Amino acid sequence: MSEQESKLEEYRMLRDEIQNCVERDNSLATFMVTAVSTILTFAITANLQVPFLFLISFCIIIPFTGRISHYKTNVARISAYLIVFLEPNMDVKYETRNSQVKSSKSKFSRFLVAMRNYVGFLLGILSYIIYLVEYQNKIGFTNALDILFGILPIFLLIVVFFLDKSIDNVPKQKAVWIKNWENLKKTKIKN
Repeated sequence: MSEQESKLEEYRMLRDEIQNCVERDNSLATFMVTAVSTILTFAITANLQVPFLFLISFCIIIPFTGRISHYKTNVARISAYLIVFLEPNMDVKYETRNSQVKSSKSKFSRFLVAMRNYVGFLLGILSYIIYLVEYQNKIGFTNALDILFGILPIFLLIVVFFLDKSIDNVPKQKAVWIKNWENLKKTKIKN
């Protein structure tokens, strides 16, 4: 196998891995929305005196958002590798051009795109608001302990926000990966 064929094979393999990560990411996001919707629907229709049921959704949101973040970071890392090591010596330049092109979308369109990166946080806010309403309706905020139970789930929201923030920062992570791969390439050449 020639060097060009070898690079083309490696390129195809890594593009397949990117596609695999994107498909897993989409599947996890769809499952997360479905599972959280199911949990919230059950908790509302069950009409139990347990508002804490609405916080169970965070048991889905936090690990799934973390996994989605992992897949998006993996895509950025692989894409950066393709840009640095394979595309300079090939006729294929998709990843390079894709990272260079700037979108001319409206502010509203950019807002909608950014919101897709905060799905976990939006689901968390929805869960938390319903929890607060149900807590007020079923138990009421009558003492300091009740207020504490109303405030504590905010920490779950903060965790989800930072996980989603890392998802939103994937383009910046990709730029860092490009620099890291370039440094490795220079080091490798010097040795």
